[in-house]
Amino acid sequence: MKGFPKHLNSKFDYEYIKDHFPAAKWKPYWQRLLDERFRWMDDHEIESPEAGIVDETHRIETRTSTDQETGEETTVYIQQEYKKNPGSDFWRMGFTVEEVEAALAA
Repeated sequence: MKGFPKHLNSKFDYEYIKDHFPAAKWKPYWQRLLDERFRWMDDHEIESPEAGIVDETHRIETRTSTDQETGEETTVYIQQEYKKNPGSDFWRMGFTVEEVEAALAA
């Protein structure tokens, strides 16, 4: 491998950049493992903000769109849930919080 990899496709790739590059270069990638393991995901459309749930793991997003032909504006309310991000490298590659935090603390 020449230079810093363009893609990190395996746990080995993360270990490699940690062992062969300065911390300023690899730490943001490792931090992203923790930051992106959960995310806000759409659950369902609701009638009004009052019909939804708002707490630590739920929120309501308001989306407005404009019809190109009529110019009419439409507002919809989406119930979102903060949950495990299935596309995250953290889960896909089998990292643990402890090992990522230990690497970042070094």
